[in-house]
Amino acid sequence: MNKKQQTHDLILKQAWQLFTDKGFENTSTREISQRAGIAVGTLFSHFTTKIVILDECLTTRFDEVIKQAKDTDFHRSARLKLNHYAQYFFHFYCQHASFYRPLFACQLFTAQFQQQQVALMQQLILADQPQFNKVKAAILLDCYFMTLLYGLKDPQPNTKLMLRSLSQKVSLL
Repeated sequence: MNKKQQTHDLILKQAWQLFTDKGFENTSTREISQRAGIAVGTLFSHFTTKIVILDECLTTRFDEVIKQAKDTDFHRSARLKLNHYAQYFFHFYCQHASFYRPLFACQLFTAQFQQQQVALMQQLILADQPQFNKVKAAILLDCYFMTLLYGLKDPQPNTKLMLRSLSQKVSLL
C-alpha cells in the first residue's frame, strides 16, 4: 500500500473514531487532521468536505452489511428479497441514524445519490427476477426508501417498526 493510500485510510480511521466518540457535528476537520497527524491541507487533498469523509466511512461499513445480507439471501420473490435486505439495512441505518441524517440531508436530492441507491437495490432485489413488472418494481423501491426516510426522522428509529411498515405497504401490491 502506498503512502497516499495509507494516509487516506488513516484519515478515515481517525475520523470514524472521532465521529463515534464526539458525534459528526461536534467533530471538526482540524481535529481529524490533528488526530491523524497530518496538516489540514493534506486532509482536504484527500477529501473535499467532512460530509465526504463521513460518506466514505459509512460506505465501508455498509459494504460489510451488504455482504452479510447477500450471504444469507435465499429468497426468490422480489417482495421477500426486499424484506430480507431491509432487515439488514434498516438495522444498520437505525444504529447510525445520527450519521445518516446529515448525510442524507446533503445528498438525498442529488441525482448521483439517487441513482446509486436505486441501482444497488435493483441489483440486489430485481436482478435475478426472470420477469418483473417495472411499475411494481418502482413501487417496491419507493416503499423501501420512503419507509427508510420516514423511520429515520424519529429521534429513536426503530428497525422493527420500520420493517412492519414496509411489510404492510408491500402487501398491498
